Amino acid sequence: MITLKKNDKLIIIIAVAVIVVAAIGIIAYESPEDTGGNTSGAGGEKTYDVIWQTHTKTVAVDDECFAGKNAPFNSEIKIGHENILKVTVEISWTDDYTYGILRTKGEDTLTAEITYKGTTDTWESVGNGTTEFVYNINSLPFDTTIEAANEIEASDKIKEDHYTDDSLTLTIDVSVATGEKLRRPLKYFRDKGNDFELTITYEYYDAYLTEGDYKGTGQSDNNDPEDPDEPPAYLGMIVNAGYTRW
Repeated sequence: MITLKKNDKLIIIIAVAVIVVAAIGIIAYESPEDTGGNTSGAGGEKTYDVIWQTHTKTVAVDDECFAGKNAPFNSEIKIGHENILKVTVEISWTDDYTYGILRTKGEDTLTAEITYKGTTDTWESVGNGTTEFVYNINSLPFDTTIEAANEIEASDKIKEDHYTDDSLTLTIDVSVATGEKLRRPLKYFRDKGNDFELTITYEYYDAYLTEGDYKGTGQSDNNDPEDPDEPPAYLGMIVNAGYTRW
């Protein structure tokens, strides 16, 4: 009969115990279902990087805007869009009928009024000029991350948390007071008003999603989908430890 030393008996007992624990772990381990590499197992979620992008659109207005001395220009501009950052109204004009050599005479005066949410901003210009009315609506969100099972769910979460319905209305009134006086009737009646350029733009944002790692499993998108039955790394460590003599 082979007589084992006390240390050898202890090594054998520990090795057997480790092998038993490893076997139980392997039996209890269940491989995730093969879903083409799009999930990380039961309850797994992907992490999406959310980057905000800005865009600018021009609102369609009349190609030729005209304000007569007895017929002011009036327009109600409605903008319906999500996530508007700001709206810019630009007005530019030049008096189309003046005279004089040493001194310009007969200069018209253009007055523009923009009303938004009950507040009216006014600009007055003589002879010519360009101005901008800027209305800040929202602030651009910070880039962030979001956890979701798929891109559709991620988009829904983003819209729920960060998207806004920013339908708004601007009222634009432009009038012209002609510079020629009635004491010069021919010049007075000849100057009927002035045309001007009206440009309205708005800037808005939307979300650009990029897919990151899976959440909560340590599994990334670079895993091999053709080997779903590979046991976790810690089981291999236990098995190796069971055959090691120390």
